Amino acid sequence: MSRLPSGSESTSDSPTSKPLRADIGISTSTELWLALSQTPGIGVSITDANGRLLFVNCTTAALFSGDANADYRRKTIADFHPPAFVEERLALIHRVLKENRALAISHIYHGTGICSTLWPIRDRTPPHDRVLVVSRPGPRQDVDLLIPNQIETVSSDYIDLGPLNVLTKRELEVAVLIGHGLSVPQVATTLHRSPKTVERHKESIAKKLCMHKQSDLVQIVTSMGLELKDTNLQRYPQ
Repeated sequence: MSRLPSGSESTSDSPTSKPLRADIGISTSTELWLALSQTPGIGVSITDANGRLLFVNCTTAALFSGDANADYRRKTIADFHPPAFVEERLALIHRVLKENRALAISHIYHGTGICSTLWPIRDRTPPHDRVLVVSRPGPRQDVDLLIPNQIETVSSDYIDLGPLNVLTKRELEVAVLIGHGLSVPQVATTLHRSPKTVERHKESIAKKLCMHKQSDLVQIVTSMGLELKDTNLQRYPQ
């Protein structure tokens, strides 16, 4: 269930109030807020410049912590995410607030492709310096369909591969290429390795992931939207 931290926040952070200060009437803006924050599959959260989590709905909790019922009250993003994630996210929040314009970030976290759009909340009265974060899961190739052209999209420098974190960098390269439908000889040519070496990596991948069908690997790679260039991204510490 969506929640707000009790006690430390003002009532302006309540989902039944007027957090976006939209000039469309209190009743209408309340209905719009409820429709947005309670739509299944859409992650909605409000964070301030210090990373405090002022509002988190169930979808956001599930996407970023793996638990739809995670308790975010009186906590910050640093309580749930590694330092590299926090540093990168805070830098984006500060940029959005400074430039007063939306910014989208495309990343893979907990093995899920996620596109998050950070919107500055133009508060006329305190509390100030807050951003609305709207997140949707899906392959990163779908970013162009999800984000309007006028909103700049950046990609994270980090990656959390979820079940694929057990793979070495070379195994991940092989997994990504096989997941894109390449044959063993084609993978060998692309990576400048022998087919025998690729077959050995393929066997190791299947063993580590407990997979018996190549289609399972294709599904994972496709659902994340993994590309070969992603294998060069820095992984979060496990």
